[in-house]
Amino acid sequence: MWGDEPQLKVVRERMKLLLDIHHEELAPVHRHADVGELVMRQGQTADSLMLLTRGKVAIQIRLIEAEPHTLAVIEAEELLGEMGLFGSGQHSADVRVVEGPAELVEVSGDNFLKTLLFDIDLAMEMLALVSQRCMRSNQVIGLLLDGIAASERGDTDQLGRLATEIEPLNYCLSKAMDRLLAIGHGRYSEPPDSTG
Repeated sequence: MWGDEPQLKVVRERMKLLLDIHHEELAPVHRHADVGELVMRQGQTADSLMLLTRGKVAIQIRLIEAEPHTLAVIEAEELLGEMGLFGSGQHSADVRVVEGPAELVEVSGDNFLKTLLFDIDLAMEMLALVSQRCMRSNQVIGLLLDGIAASERGDTDQLGRLATEIEPLNYCLSKAMDRLLAIGHGRYSEPPDSTG
């Protein structure tokens, strides 16, 4: 997800090794989830960590709009829940199965954090991964804000350059830039006047 594949590969391999070596302490639970099922809910306490071993999930965020915004679609093998576990203690997004059934290995957050004492290298890799994802998010937010400013100025050339720059960072968020481009080109019209 978001260009962090080399770092993520190291974390995945070390995580699988940790699950093998400390199986009894971690007490992993194998879960199955059908298409459409939420495996993590935005705002819920982040008390576990999951490794997606089969299927695809969408990372979705709900703010003001009724429909959630899809930030990314990820597939096995991907780590889920690490940002909430190491961060605020709450999940910052929904994780919904979009191709499945999905298979996941879930471990208690407390058990995982205790076991990390035996593998400080994994702890450092995970913190680096979370930090990298946060920095990438900041970059994407900055590009979107630049896009809004360019749209306000009517600078469609700048919008085009920004759209090209954001697409490899995150395909799903690049759709937001595409909407700004459409607005800049006048393809979105004003809603009809409801006053009559």
